[in-house]
Amino acid sequence: MKRLIFLLMAALLVVGLVLSGCAPAEEEEEEEQPVVYTFENQEIVVGIAGEVGHPTGDLAYAGAALAASMINGAGGVNIGGLAHNFTIVRVDTKEAQDETGEQGTTAMTAAIGGLDFVMGGFRTEAVAVYREVVMNAKKLFFNCGAATESLQYSCVSNYAKYKYWFKTTPYNEHFLAASTLRMVDFAAKQIRAALNLTEDATLRACIVAENLKWARDEQVPKIVAGLPALHIELKGAPYLVGATEDKASETQAAIADIWTKGYDPHIIIPVYSGICGAYFAGTLKAFIGLDRLGAMSVGINVYEQLKAPWSAGGKLAEPPPGGPNCKYDVLLDTWADGVSQTSKTAAFLAGMAAVTGGEYPLYTAATYDALFLLKDVLEHVGYLESGVGKAKDLDIIARLENPAYAIETSTGVNCVYPQPGTSTGGKPALTQAQVKSIYDIDDYGYTYAVGDWVMPPHTTHDLAYGPGGVGGAVRATGIGCQWQWDEGATVWKKKGVWPAEGYGVTDQYGDWDFEYTGTVDLIIPSYVITHFGS
Repeated sequence: MKRLIFLLMAALLVVGLVLSGCAPAEEEEEEEQPVVYTFENQEIVVGIAGEVGHPTGDLAYAGAALAASMINGAGGVNIGGLAHNFTIVRVDTKEAQDETGEQGTTAMTAAIGGLDFVMGGFRTEAVAVYREVVMNAKKLFFNCGAATESLQYSCVSNYAKYKYWFKTTPYNEHFLAASTLRMVDFAAKQIRAALNLTEDATLRACIVAENLKWARDEQVPKIVAGLPALHIELKGAPYLVGATEDKASETQAAIADIWTKGYDPHIIIPVYSGICGAYFAGTLKAFIGLDRLGAMSVGINVYEQLKAPWSAGGKLAEPPPGGPNCKYDVLLDTWADGVSQTSKTAAFLAGMAAVTGGEYPLYTAATYDALFLLKDVLEHVGYLESGVGKAKDLDIIARLENPAYAIETSTGVNCVYPQPGTSTGGKPALTQAQVKSIYDIDDYGYTYAVGDWVMPPHTTHDLAYGPGGVGGAVRATGIGCQWQWDEGATVWKKKGVWPAEGYGVTDQYGDWDFEYTGTVDLIIPSYVITHFGS
């Protein structure tokens, strides 16, 4: 079983006699004792937290297993000249069904003694509970699924305990909302053009979101607040619906209510991470098929990232005539068919297709990137002692926190926000020097203003957002995907449509007027034009 060896500091000096007339000596601040991870038998054991049998957990495991096979097959992890191999272990946290985190805590407690590092996670409410086992064990946890910023804010409020907690994917809900608004604006502009409306014509929108913290508390309010500037009127209050399959009727009732009340939105914005997103898509398409609604779906719907729910034998019934339930829906995603954000993307997508039988990866599969990141770090800070590979926790953390050591992943260049260097209005914030270490703000004409860099959302160890990385390196932007018919392949594919040239603006995060290799044009479906008139 793996052991953590705690290096002891030198014994404190014996207190001398207090001489008459002499002031007492100042106590020296005790230096933090590093934790040393020891990799016995040249083996580095990584636990993958996620629910077995659920797409988020299964694909988190698949991503890590793929990376491990590639790394081990290419010589492993070089620590001090000695090759080490990754061993991947599943930790069944059952968090997709148990939001309390109790089952996750039980599973993690049983596994933690045999693990060197942990990756994964999905449901915020559960992760917040069972991650405590990992933090108490002082082992690094690469968060590859729980978006909620408050989880990362623990690195600000209690750095000593939570310094082991790093975000790999996705960026937090503040940025998810920002990207959703960008996609909605992108689609709205082209809907207006297709309907021969003026550029500032007001469109109508509704929001249907999971009644969960990651969606409800920050994301939905930010989307609501951002719509007026896009010349979009929100009809009715956001619908907050249950996330589990037994609550699917709440989603179906929300779509029906939108029709019954005559809101007639041009766009419906979903905010879903779970199975009810499939019911959202299926119900919406049924109403569109009856011409009761003509809305495009533009937002976050994790289940729509997969092929399985739309094929015969999937969670839903067979697709209706004319295409699958997800056809032409636009969703914020991590990867897209044929789109290469970096030189690493194609190999990742090909590898995942091979191990999943052609399924698209969910964002939780970014455990793949996390494992390559861990390999890079260990090869730089690891060392041999008596022929055994070791690494100190503080050395690993320091390297992960340094933007200069960020590596290229399948989605961009991995980089996290550092500890705050200043404050404003009572909030911690990044200094100009810290911002410039992450973003080339001088290159795109942004002038530093401390109020633009408060925490949240620029929270310690959370994923840095935007295209304007130092040296032209794109940070995390996400991809707007649309399910489109591929005539040559005679199949529906999830194509990348955003970011797109001609639809971007420059802000503190960089110049958004760009597109990735493989991006295609957005399609405004005929049912929108038919329903609203041209």
